Amino acid sequence: MLFLVVEDGTKVITFPRLNWGFVAAASAAVLVFAIAVLLLVNSAHFDEPQTPAPAPPASCEPFCPIPN
Repeated sequence: MLFLVVEDGTKVITFPRLNWGFVAAASAAVLVFAIAVLLLVNSAHFDEPQTPAPAPPASCEPFCPIPN
């Protein structure tokens, strides 16, 4: 918002022109991001149980520490 005072002393309030191409591109980007998040969350399986971790090997070979 701009406040201008013209030569005769009148005060004018004006708004700068919007670049509608930029507004449309930003809106489209936000919409695409929201749809991507929606699809990622929709395809996630939060209710599935976690797979158990693999059991460690019985022997530490070839990574056994050497006693001093």
